[in-house]
Amino acid sequence: MKNIFQLFKKDLIRFLKDKTAVMLTFLVPAVLIVIFGSIFGGGSGSRGKIPIIVVNESGVDLAAFLETEIDSSNSLRSVKNYTDENGNEIKIDHEKAKELVINGNYPAALVFPFDFFADTSSAIKFVYYYDPRNEIESQLIQGTIQKTIFSKIPSLFPLLMQREAKNFLGEALSDSFNSDIANMMSNYFGANKDSVIESITNFDIVKLTQQSDSNSVNNRQADFISNLIKFDSEQLVGAEKKNPGVTRIVGGWAIMFLLFTLSGTATSIFEEKQDGTLKRIFCMPISRSQFLWSKYIFAILLGIVQLSVLFLFAYYLYDVDIFSNFLNLMVVILASAGAAVAFGMVITAYAKSLAQASGISTLIILIMSALGGSWFPVTLFPEWMQFAAKFTLTYWSVEAFLQVLWRDASFTDIVFPYLVILIGIAILINYLALYLFKKRQVV
Repeated sequence: MKNIFQLFKKDLIRFLKDKTAVMLTFLVPAVLIVIFGSIFGGGSGSRGKIPIIVVNESGVDLAAFLETEIDSSNSLRSVKNYTDENGNEIKIDHEKAKELVINGNYPAALVFPFDFFADTSSAIKFVYYYDPRNEIESQLIQGTIQKTIFSKIPSLFPLLMQREAKNFLGEALSDSFNSDIANMMSNYFGANKDSVIESITNFDIVKLTQQSDSNSVNNRQADFISNLIKFDSEQLVGAEKKNPGVTRIVGGWAIMFLLFTLSGTATSIFEEKQDGTLKRIFCMPISRSQFLWSKYIFAILLGIVQLSVLFLFAYYLYDVDIFSNFLNLMVVILASAGAAVAFGMVITAYAKSLAQASGISTLIILIMSALGGSWFPVTLFPEWMQFAAKFTLTYWSVEAFLQVLWRDASFTDIVFPYLVILIGIAILINYLALYLFKKRQVV
């Protein structure tokens, strides 16, 4: 038993000394649990609020009431102003809301138009502009808006029904029907006839805003009520895409697999060192800088080819349009490959062995992919995670691919901040990698 304990102790010490193994065993699962939990679990407020433009052009109290309800939503963050080029804060109007959605500043805009609700209205009217660049995000926005409306104004529906009936039956038949209903309620239930007619023909904002929430509306009620709430929805971006689902996600998955491939290519230095290839190379008139440059150029070319093949695969199988904006797509591919190679190089320069390099790269790639938008929309994360995501190269690559494939952005639209940041990441991390290579004499 003593021998068994000593062998167990030996394995435990070796495990604890291997920092990479410890991180992969405990740190990676813990971080991923935090990321997944922030999206699919937790209490109210654990998930980030999705920004949505709210424009109220109506002067009626009902519009102000619903606007307040949306402002207090746990899932949405109302945006009503923007900052112009001179730093002035200006209220967003109808046209500006459309422009901001088209430019990708915000995923959606809800407008309460001038004819939102009037004394003779038989329906409530909304104008909804949206850019479904992320399907989960888009569905969450629409679901929250519908829930707010359906749960807050059920007492308004009898009035809308009466006005809709009057449009079809005429005023005389409608008044006669209301009178019959009031007589029945008075005769059989003792209700005051005038009060019944008042309740089904007049609108009282005070009673409406004081009612309790009702979070359950069955399907038949929802189908019927939808005739009384008019949503003028318009998809401003991506409507012409043949396969919008794959178009939205292909960039995120492509950059994740690119990171795995190029990290393996960079860490191949350790394999060459172990099998003696490195010594034979340096016996020739080749400098260390030339060797590193050859690795870097090979990895970049491999990354470009890999991304190109992945996008061609998406084109032939899923009709993802890669040729209408092909030159800008290739520019983003080049910038992403450069940043990914730099990432692999700095891991190789830091690690002490092949096992450690593989472990560290796996750790960072999984976290960057989950946090940077390869798996989920970043807007679903808490605010602090959204801020942290901007320090990952996956975030800027995913956003750049979305700009090119989803929005058909021009070259000037992707230069700043996307290309500038990706190229900046490549330069800074490459400089750090070269410094570590020289300091630690990895090669």
